[in-house]
Amino acid sequence: MKLLNFIILLVAYLLTISVVTSEEVTLTAGPVTCDYKNKDTSDDYSSPNATIKCSDSTCTVSGSGATASDGLLNINAAGTYVIQGSLNGQVKIEVTKEDFVHLVLNGVIITSNDGPAIYGVTADKITMTLVGDNTLTDSSNYTNLVDEEPDACLFTDSDLSINGTGSLSVTGKYGDAIRCKKDLKIVSGNITVPSAVQRGIKAKNSICIKDGTIDINSTNTAIKVTKDDDAGKGYIVIDGGNVAISTEKDGIHAETHLTIRGGYVNVKKCAEGIEGQMIDIIGGEVHVLASDDGINASKISTTDTNNTTSNMKRNPEGKPGGNPGGNPGGNPGDNQQSTGTDGSVYINIVGGKTYVTVSGNDADGIDSNGVLYIGGNAEVYTSIEGGDVYGNMAALDAEGTNAIVEGATVIVTASNSGGGGKMGGRNKRQGPQGDHGNMGGMNGMGGMGETGSIYQPYIQISVNSQTVNTKIEVKDSSNNVIGTFTPDVSYSTVLFTSPSMKAGESYTVVTGNDSVVVSATEAATGSVNAPSVTSPDQVLESSSFGIRTQPKIISFFITIFILCLILV
Repeated sequence: MKLLNFIILLVAYLLTISVVTSEEVTLTAGPVTCDYKNKDTSDDYSSPNATIKCSDSTCTVSGSGATASDGLLNINAAGTYVIQGSLNGQVKIEVTKEDFVHLVLNGVIITSNDGPAIYGVTADKITMTLVGDNTLTDSSNYTNLVDEEPDACLFTDSDLSINGTGSLSVTGKYGDAIRCKKDLKIVSGNITVPSAVQRGIKAKNSICIKDGTIDINSTNTAIKVTKDDDAGKGYIVIDGGNVAISTEKDGIHAETHLTIRGGYVNVKKCAEGIEGQMIDIIGGEVHVLASDDGINASKISTTDTNNTTSNMKRNPEGKPGGNPGGNPGGNPGDNQQSTGTDGSVYINIVGGKTYVTVSGNDADGIDSNGVLYIGGNAEVYTSIEGGDVYGNMAALDAEGTNAIVEGATVIVTASNSGGGGKMGGRNKRQGPQGDHGNMGGMNGMGGMGETGSIYQPYIQISVNSQTVNTKIEVKDSSNNVIGTFTPDVSYSTVLFTSPSMKAGESYTVVTGNDSVVVSATEAATGSVNAPSVTSPDQVLESSSFGIRTQPKIISFFITIFILCLILV
């Protein structure tokens, strides 16, 4: 009997170990490319299976594959369905898991009194084509829930694609506005989320935005992907379009890759702006106005236990410590695995224009818990209200390599008020980062022991304190303007670097009514390894990194069950 108990205890112990040991997933560096197939892009509905006209709680179905009764329009066969009019009720899609449904919203208003306005229960894929102006509104309470689902005004358990020339307004009065439990592709159309109690657009596997206009106002994260245990999923790609975001939480949150290849992204209000583990900005124009980190990269981490509906927590950083001279200090954060100086975590900006403004006092502008690389033909403009260029509360912050390489145009402003951060709050990294060039300690650069390297001539100066919206101009010796920027916050430190600069030559920096002439500093020597592509057109050879993901909880329950048997 003792031997049996010993064996049972041993099995229980091994299972317990499996609970606390996370699985490893291999993540490959480089931007992600989305594949838009005909089912995603086709907006042809010339031969529909049924045309449906709704008024109040009644719908008339002309064709086959759909039935209607007392406020419920049920689509139960694969095919193309055109919906018109106004429905006080719900559109429910229940086909087989192998079926494709093409849903054409042609000037329809759907208002649900209980649950989602459109509920995709089962299908292989649903494509919605927008024609004219369409509006979806759900109820503030849902009564028929299974495992807390459905929980969004537009909810699908299948892949979802949206295209068309029309518009779609989706209001989430209960939870999310749009939720897709697989892959979501927005090909075209004008999508508006006037308000959402939780998230604006949420998908499990991935989100791809090809074109169109998206405008989101949400309480929780505006655009989010949640899958964190599959290296081929968990990503967000923006290839084009116009995306505007106002939210109380995070702007855009990916678990693995976040790739911006084109388009215009304007995160007008947020806590943290853009998040992912591997962030590639290779084109387009990005604007972020944040109260916390503007752009943040860190490894996948465990769910915040404070609130099951909260966002995945990115790196809770180290406790205060260390000296301004760069002596080692600071205890590791609670989640040391969120860092990746080997290139498994990075922010790579090599194309387009990126504007980041941080108005908070305990936040970074661009914050990589791994590598920060700015190069190619990128233009980067970063302003931080409270902090310095590098160091604690920094405009440019990286746990590992922090580099600006030849070709990029960068203007950074800061208030030069960096320090120990907020005690008891989310404290910033401190202590040296190793050899990052010869710039530390110059006019506030490298504050709190952190530095960066600039591999082309640059200037970095302290100026008289300037107020919000005071323009900066940098002129060469021939009075040609080679750089200009108008920060949205006050500043007293300016960093400028451009491929047009030459070391040792004089440049005039004009800030409001002030001007100063300064010589450009020599570029840093040596070289730096890019974590990803170095230009928008480059195809990257595969580089893979192991990442830790959440453990499977089933082992935990098995362990508890066995222990209960022993006790009995």
